Amino acid sequence: MAITPMIPGTGLVGWQVLQSTLTTQRTAFNSSAEIARDTEYFAEKIGSITSGEDLVEDRRLLSVALSAFGLSDQVDSTYLIKRVLNEGAEDDTALANKLSDGRYVALARAFDFSEKVEYPFLEEGFSDDITAAYDTKVRADLDSLLAQPEYVNDPDAAAALEEQTLLVLESTKAYFEENIASVTSVDDFLADTDLLKVALGAFGAEKWINSPALLKQALEDGGAGPGALANVLGEKGLAAMSRAFGFDTEPSTVLQADDFASDIIDSHQWQLFEEAVSNVNPAIGNALSFQRAAPGLAGLSSSDNTKWYSVLGDTMMRDVFQTALGLPAGFSQIDLDKQLEMLTEKAESRFGITKFADLENPEVLNKVIHSYLLQSQVSQSAGTGSSQIALTLLSSINIQRF
Repeated sequence: MAITPMIPGTGLVGWQVLQSTLTTQRTAFNSSAEIARDTEYFAEKIGSITSGEDLVEDRRLLSVALSAFGLSDQVDSTYLIKRVLNEGAEDDTALANKLSDGRYVALARAFDFSEKVEYPFLEEGFSDDITAAYDTKVRADLDSLLAQPEYVNDPDAAAALEEQTLLVLESTKAYFEENIASVTSVDDFLADTDLLKVALGAFGAEKWINSPALLKQALEDGGAGPGALANVLGEKGLAAMSRAFGFDTEPSTVLQADDFASDIIDSHQWQLFEEAVSNVNPAIGNALSFQRAAPGLAGLSSSDNTKWYSVLGDTMMRDVFQTALGLPAGFSQIDLDKQLEMLTEKAESRFGITKFADLENPEVLNKVIHSYLLQSQVSQSAGTGSSQIALTLLSSINIQRF
């Protein structure tokens, strides 16, 4: 059984205590035996899952996956989840896009079962290392050539050669940096002699430029094992190039990426903790969920209107804003466009939110959360005397100042 979060107090008092102990409480909560067992199992097994069918057949894996997206209550809806996973979210006609619930879209996008090959040369910084090595090689060759008597004795010819060589060098490096990411196979690579020339030069393997069949075999071997062609030939430069470009890389899905399991597990643990907090104090649970969700939504590249409509379509976020802004109970019954207009106008006048990205600012985020908790306290205290409400709010304010 998971540990129950400790929240001694309500409203801003309870919120302040939770915030000050959040790391400690989450660590203890995540270490609970059941949670630890499930997350360890997920980390160990998820990389072997290759389809929606595989995932729904393993209830333990499915439970963690759905929990991460706030869909724990759908663990028995295996047909629905299988369709969402297998259809993805790229096609407008996919089931996830028809459900009017962003959680299904997020789930479908995260669990992409299509296999891709992540070649090393597609990684950021790869071309920098190759072009730097090629630059060094070309300049060294140029220096050797300029040291020859015919150029030592003819400064004008030497200067012209150097200028032309360096111009070509810069354009060749630029071409490599701009085009290497478009390569999808060994054949693509070998067909582009400008790319090949830079790569071979960088590894000192220029002599193989007119041996495409041999190069193809060497690159496909990968250059790592003793039986790899480059190693059999004793060509260290060709072997190093084959290892660096990694054309022997096996296709994989995102589920096999190093950070996939950890990201899903983190979301799962957060979701469970937020639910546990909500069981102790629903308002503080909502505030905690909002604290995590709002900056994430704010950081998306979609338009402000799209983000605000997402708020209106999300029960938790709608409740936080509606309560924080003191909007009437019937707010959700008016025309959707009018809701958007009222929400954005009041958010700007009350919290200074002129664009949704402002919620990435902790100060703005806290203003919304504090207002929500205060308004929730007032609502919960509606049946008590005004003096008691005042004392409760004053104690909250004093805690905040402290």
